[in-house]
Amino acid sequence: TCMVSMQMYAFFDDDQYRHTEKLLERFQRPDRAGQTPWQSFQIAFIDFKEKGENANADGIHAAQERRYFSCLIDPGCAREGLRRKPRLTVELPGFPILGDGKGDNQNHAII
Repeated sequence: TCMVSMQMYAFFDDDQYRHTEKLLERFQRPDRAGQTPWQSFQIAFIDFKEKGENANADGIHAAQERRYFSCLIDPGCAREGLRRKPRLTVELPGFPILGDGKGDNQNHAII
């Protein structure tokens, strides 16, 4: 199994989503007899949602505009348009600084 961190996946344009789909399709393992298909390529990315009504009760800092999540997709995840619906989602404790080459933010994939 190979996992990569595409922290900007949630912000991709249509062409970038299509390229990502090619990767997911290319790196599938065949079914094993009687078992669920093995997914050999996984993508971790950071997604977000608006804070919502319960932000204060949930302890979200007043200056934080959104809630951020570490998400995992693989070829077995359902599609929502060109994007995949995450198999796993874990809320992050604060605002990640997104961009290329920031290794500290890529550590969210360890979750």
